[in-house]
Amino acid sequence: REKVKPNLGRVKALRHHAFDQVQPIGTDEGVYSELRYLVREAAAGRRSTLFCYGMTGSGKTYSTNLMFEAAPEELVAAGGSVELIAYELASKRCFDLLGGDGDKREVHLRVAESGATHALGTTARVAASAQELRDSLGEASARRETAATGTNASSSRSHAVYQMTMHGGGTLTIIDLAGNEGTIETAYHTKDQMREAAEINSSLMALRTCLAARARGAAYVPYRESLLTRVLRDAFTMEDALTAVLCCVSPACSHLERTLSTLRSAVQLTGQTRPAAPVDEVVREAGVVKGGPSTWDAEALATWVSQQDLGAPAAVPEGMNGRQIMKLTAARLAPLCNNDKAAGKVLFDALRVAAKEAAARDREARLAFKAGPKPGSSLSFSKAAPAKPVARR
Repeated sequence: REKVKPNLGRVKALRHHAFDQVQPIGTDEGVYSELRYLVREAAAGRRSTLFCYGMTGSGKTYSTNLMFEAAPEELVAAGGSVELIAYELASKRCFDLLGGDGDKREVHLRVAESGATHALGTTARVAASAQELRDSLGEASARRETAATGTNASSSRSHAVYQMTMHGGGTLTIIDLAGNEGTIETAYHTKDQMREAAEINSSLMALRTCLAARARGAAYVPYRESLLTRVLRDAFTMEDALTAVLCCVSPACSHLERTLSTLRSAVQLTGQTRPAAPVDEVVREAGVVKGGPSTWDAEALATWVSQQDLGAPAAVPEGMNGRQIMKLTAARLAPLCNNDKAAGKVLFDALRVAAKEAAARDREARLAFKAGPKPGSSLSFSKAAPAKPVARR
């Protein structure tokens, strides 16, 4: 980004964003290894919740499937059998994902006197082995509503909830959220898809509102504003609940604002109302670094003076650098040479000769730099790229 900085004018700055309590995950294996503690806590009888959050096409469903592959082994090994219910939140209704018939049965959310949210009308599957649990999770995932968008050929059009209950009472809930969508993703949507996108964005906005209110310590958190926040309410309010957010972000520079929005919303779960302020690093183009006496520090100046044959001993005051000594006349250099005026004049002339030699080297280096290859850019690449590229096998 470009900005105006004091004494520098308009410069290009590289902005660094920092988010506390955010752990980067860069590999498929890292997804489960970093989130494995949720599975272990569920096996120990606690309530664990993971929800995958990010823009459409950023890898939320892919990451969810990675958990589906690895988690069943530990869950079945710890509890013997695992009960699974799965349902999706599409528009303002809920539908079962494990029903045996072709049509999806509607599910209703009810809040008990204790404040816990229950899904009524779901099909419960009991898995006695890890493979049975994987098969049931895969079947439920395959029945979700999907459609093509501007960034993803098979984008989820609903929020999916997978709740696995252990024999000992612990639960692991994985929620695969639909991605928020902008102008690019909805450019070729039909009227019905535009309505779906608006409802998805509305539910995610309700989630961000709840997270912000919770981070501020507000007396009232609007969990009842959407079906999504009703489902997630237990994960935010129950004392024994353990909740993690898997932020899925896109590496594309065109998605930078979406990435920052995802991370800013997610860190509010940790109680932070505002992330740390970004730090700007001024970016300078490659060039020739100027040399000569005016660029010397105190140590370099003292070393150079000690190597000169001035005809008299010379001592540079402690801390004096090259820029400072270049401002002195021959008469003012004499006190540095034991008040020998002739030695002061020799030192003055030697400094000027060193400055001229450095200037000549700088001039030659600049000419060589200008004659060398120019740095490439995305613009130059686009000009050289063919208008209709052909894939070669």
